[in-house]
Amino acid sequence: MKRIVAYLLVPALVVALWSCDKSTEGLTRVTYYPTLEVLGQSTVVVNVGETYADEGCYAELNGEDVSSEVKAASNVDYSRPGAYSISYIIYNADGFSTTASRTVYVVDENSIATLYLGESMAGSRHYTGALIFITDNGDGTYHLDDLMGGLQFYGMNPGFEPSYDFHAEVDFRLNADNSVSLTSGIGSWYFGDSGDIVLDLTGGSYDPATRTFTLNVDYGGTPLTVILRAITK
Repeated sequence: MKRIVAYLLVPALVVALWSCDKSTEGLTRVTYYPTLEVLGQSTVVVNVGETYADEGCYAELNGEDVSSEVKAASNVDYSRPGAYSISYIIYNADGFSTTASRTVYVVDENSIATLYLGESMAGSRHYTGALIFITDNGDGTYHLDDLMGGLQFYGMNPGFEPSYDFHAEVDFRLNADNSVSLTSGIGSWYFGDSGDIVLDLTGGSYDPATRTFTLNVDYGGTPLTVILRAITK
């Protein structure tokens, strides 16, 4: 009986080994992942109407220069201020990809409708480096995309947008004496919609020499100072 069982096991073992061999046929056992190095600055600033000559990426795969295989895509519009990107991607033989990107700020040095870095100070809270947009409404007023200078979306609650809106948008006018006056109410935003925090501009000015806004904001009863500095080339 043991001899018969042994005879039956041998063909089964052969079939199992054959099946295992067929299932791995043609598969790459070792895959090498490409690396990407963005050449030049990872963030560049250009003026409206100018262009940036993309310096590209250096790519390496298993010690070999494969930079020619990198594909680049760009959404940069050099005719209008904005924050844009150039993205890079490369694939290996097994379809695995590596990506990288470069940020391009297009700014207008002749208008207040451009990009700013926001600084916000309220009590012990102090945040710097928020990207703030001012756009021209075309009727003598301007649109500011966050009266708080990034306090909420950049400082206190980063990463929650776009699921939640932490930008308090508002329209304003720059007066002859470079003071700032609101021409609209505060737009819809997360805490404002529920009435938890009521915002109001209590004073504001613009310094054309330094291209800097200083805004004094009533942040739900707490004084909030917002400084917006134009990004320049």
